[in-house]
Amino acid sequence: MNPLVKRTLATALLVSTPMVANATNGLFMIGQGVKSVGMGGVVIAFPQDALAGATNPAAIGEIGTRFDLEATLFLPSAQASVYISPEKGSINSKSRANMFLIPGLGFTMPVDNETAFGFSMVGAGGGGTHYKQNLYDLTHNVNGTGLPNTGDLGVDLMVMQMNPTMSQKLNPNNTVGVSVVMGLQRFKAFGLGDFNTFTSTGASTTNLTNRGVEYSRGLGMRFGWLGSFPGIGLTLGAAATSKVYMTKFQNYSELFAENGDLDTPANVGAGIGLKITPKLTIAMDIIRTYYSKVRSISNIGPPSDGSAFPIGQEVNALGLDGGLGFGYDDQIVYKLGVNYVQNSKWTWRGGWNYGKSPVKEEREIAFSIVAPAVTQHHATLGATYKINREMETSFAYMHAFAYEQSGPIYVGETGTIKMSQNSFGASLGFAF
Repeated sequence: MNPLVKRTLATALLVSTPMVANATNGLFMIGQGVKSVGMGGVVIAFPQDALAGATNPAAIGEIGTRFDLEATLFLPSAQASVYISPEKGSINSKSRANMFLIPGLGFTMPVDNETAFGFSMVGAGGGGTHYKQNLYDLTHNVNGTGLPNTGDLGVDLMVMQMNPTMSQKLNPNNTVGVSVVMGLQRFKAFGLGDFNTFTSTGASTTNLTNRGVEYSRGLGMRFGWLGSFPGIGLTLGAAATSKVYMTKFQNYSELFAENGDLDTPANVGAGIGLKITPKLTIAMDIIRTYYSKVRSISNIGPPSDGSAFPIGQEVNALGLDGGLGFGYDDQIVYKLGVNYVQNSKWTWRGGWNYGKSPVKEEREIAFSIVAPAVTQHHATLGATYKINREMETSFAYMHAFAYEQSGPIYVGETGTIKMSQNSFGASLGFAF
């Protein structure tokens, strides 16, 4: 391998602990790879770099020998408010968790004319906030309960995935692939002392909040197919990722359902790419994420009628199998991208991405204050400049338009969460 590539790979491994907050399609980033992000996250049927295998394992069969290293500066902006009453008004707070650096890398290498091997390491998603003003405390105090201040409020979840991948050509037009998904999660929570109300004892507990950083590890599988029909300029693809089964967070066993279990949800997707002219390609992906299969994410939160539990403490206390959660719906995401090759040096990209917020505002605002993953519409731009035959650099910009959700809330009368995001990504690619 090129010495420059070796040094670059070693550097990436040293810094590859991304912290992702308030990811864009629910708990996940809109795409893997700077080129994909520039096209709204499209990649299933239109692979362009070595990180494509993190979405569709079959894609690496079309990449050749390649190494990619990238970094994305992710800039979320989240704020929340709780309306108490006409007499007492509202309290507001803005999250200080607003800048994150997310590295990623991938390489692919054909073994022979039919088989290829690859590896990718990506920040898949996460969620988090850091409010200097603890909205839960402030609401109780405004209501006259006089609870002590439990400190800054927030959570921080990072979801990282490492994907050893193999692909196999079945014939000249069809390729299949498989990845082992090795998951790593990093989590901490702070300032959730008011959540003692929702525990099995209704009092102070040990493994709920302010337990510092804890890591969880797990395994899953990803499968993919890519079909190419060059005579009509068409490519089709499909991919499916199983639930990534993670070890339980022992320090937060009384926060997440099933005694601290937070598996990464499964997803399935399909894609299409159509070469309109030799220079212009349009591609689209549709992906469904199954939040409903992870209890700590899909279990419903506290009712808005002032009662703490939908059924009862013995069923819905935090940490139990039926413990309170975020009440997320499954999410379907639509991605549309355009790729235009201007000349031998420059390629330009644009895209749009839409996924309806998984938060049910009619009852799930209370817990979503600390993880307001509500953005829906995203616009993207990207470009690649080819430096020489072996090296290129790519760029991508993503803007998630501000979106706001309001609804009844346990700790007040009405809660509101709002978020917008920007990201700037850059990569170096080496093709051999």
